[in-house]
Amino acid sequence: MIVSVTVDRKKGGIANSLISYSKALNLINEKHLIVLPKNAAAIEVLQDHSNVEILELNKKSLYFHIYTKFILRPDIAKHLKKSKWIFIHNSKLLKHFSNFFDKTGLINHSGKLRNTNHNAYNIFITQSGLSRFLKKYPDNVSKNIVICHGFDLLKPKIQNYRANSKRLEIIAAGRFIQKKGFEDLIDTAVMLKQEKISAQISLYGEGPLQSKLANKINELELANISLMGWCPNLRDEFTKYDIFCIPSLIEPFGLIIGEAMMNGLPVISTKTDGALEIFGGFSEDRGGILVDFSSPNQIVEAISRLQDEDYRDLLSCNAKANIENNFSLKRLSTDLKQLIDDEN
Repeated sequence: MIVSVTVDRKKGGIANSLISYSKALNLINEKHLIVLPKNAAAIEVLQDHSNVEILELNKKSLYFHIYTKFILRPDIAKHLKKSKWIFIHNSKLLKHFSNFFDKTGLINHSGKLRNTNHNAYNIFITQSGLSRFLKKYPDNVSKNIVICHGFDLLKPKIQNYRANSKRLEIIAAGRFIQKKGFEDLIDTAVMLKQEKISAQISLYGEGPLQSKLANKINELELANISLMGWCPNLRDEFTKYDIFCIPSLIEPFGLIIGEAMMNGLPVISTKTDGALEIFGGFSEDRGGILVDFSSPNQIVEAISRLQDEDYRDLLSCNAKANIENNFSLKRLSTDLKQLIDDEN
């Protein structure tokens, strides 16, 4: 059995990685016990996985049992001691496991380096994250590896919206917070309007900046950008769009990038760790166009280029091939099996 532990309840990166890890572990016939807070966003999906056992605890109780090394929950301690591996998904929990359980690995979702050097295993999701760690801790004695996320290669629903519209439909999605860079997309919409480029931007998500974004759109009287609200399943929405755009200032991996590419959408992305990992140094060959941070003018230039349907189709094919060849669930399961087998 493999155990994952998190205190995170939110939608997004950790929740999605728990789901993809569960699917990948199922491919190699491994059970997955997940210890997490009650009402965590991932539970609704995870409970349908045949290889997953969910252990929900009140968040305060979960912290208490972690800090006391589960001395009052011998049932959980037994699972932890018998497990082949324990994956920790929050760095602040690491010190409570790494000196108590032998095979413990920190999944470095955030790209931040705090607590990483205290562990026998640091599992980075990008090569950039590992490189920064080795630069900061050149004398570290921990074992450091890169295991990128994997995507479920379900056949996307294909529907050709281009046959009925000359307007480019652009989708962006994420939490409405500063680091996602969505204000740059409003500036992009202004430039698109000025240059008379026929394109519509749809922003899916929610968060603390929602009112600010809505007010700015209204003040500028922009009809070519809309807030669409939170969508629990973007896979069905991707079929309505031509391009995926992600203007993030920070994106440790960017699961949403891979999901869009898997559905055949060319991607316009800033040069975050995740985008650089997915696209390498050959972004167009791998299905995307990389732009500098906070550069709406470069986003507009990329959109303008993607008005060419043949070019857009080329990037679409490259995007799907990139995910299938380099970031599949099968590849993730292979990486996890190698990690498990090497230490057992």
